[in-house]
Amino acid sequence: MAVRIRPAEARDTETVASFTTNTFTWGDYVADSFPQWLEDEDTRVVVATDDDDSPIGLARVRMLSAREGWLSAARVHPDHRRRGVGSALNDWCADWVRDQGGIVVRLQIEDWNQAAHHQVEALDYRPVADVWNAERGVSRSDIEPATNGGRRKRAEERLDRAPRAEAEGAYIAWSTSELARASHGLFPVEEWAWRRMTLDDALSSRSWFCPSGWILGEETGESLIVRWMVSTPDDASSLMRATVDLAQERGLRNVRVTGPSVEWLESALADNRLEIHRSRIYEKAL
Repeated sequence: MAVRIRPAEARDTETVASFTTNTFTWGDYVADSFPQWLEDEDTRVVVATDDDDSPIGLARVRMLSAREGWLSAARVHPDHRRRGVGSALNDWCADWVRDQGGIVVRLQIEDWNQAAHHQVEALDYRPVADVWNAERGVSRSDIEPATNGGRRKRAEERLDRAPRAEAEGAYIAWSTSELARASHGLFPVEEWAWRRMTLDDALSSRSWFCPSGWILGEETGESLIVRWMVSTPDDASSLMRATVDLAQERGLRNVRVTGPSVEWLESALADNRLEIHRSRIYEKAL
């Protein structure tokens, strides 16, 4: 079928919601976010349409830096899948990134979504990093299984605000580490949007440190969000424990951490009862 693509409009909201509300077992975020995306000057949202100009698919694309595009929220109506709609949307987004001066476009797919993995590989994307989002609830009365049901002991180390001067050293340590190699040098500007990390990212973010390492952490609602860390195999579990303690100190309800797939780091997450959700980042040169 010939696929027509046009910019999304406010009049598309109801139709888009009709085929995106229950995309996954847990639901979907697209219907709630769609109106906001239309107002975002840095985002382009496009829809594929049927003969009546009604949306049957959509995608969101934006520039995360002057040279790096990010594609997300690709959805196709169940009745129109396997007809080239998703590929046409992807091609449009890649062309848009190129027109903005971009030289690479990336996207992220959950491990379990094999159909999406096969699709983007057929479109000449290559996998560059396996990553995860991890989370756990936090309570002042946490019970620690490792202590046979006793109350969780605080870490021997405490995270403190890092002076700005510390950030450059942390960035240099990270840039030559296994963590940087595993992440392809990428940095999550959000939990589901990655680009190349720069020293400015380390300097401009809220950083914390203890003898076991550094984290970039910010409070969003009732969560402590950790998007980047520097540590070693011997120290990572202590750093994660101190991170949970930091969230408790600040009266937050949960911890969410994003990072690259490195065995010793994932073991540190498991030691501290964070649940891991795995995905893969793909990129295509333009």
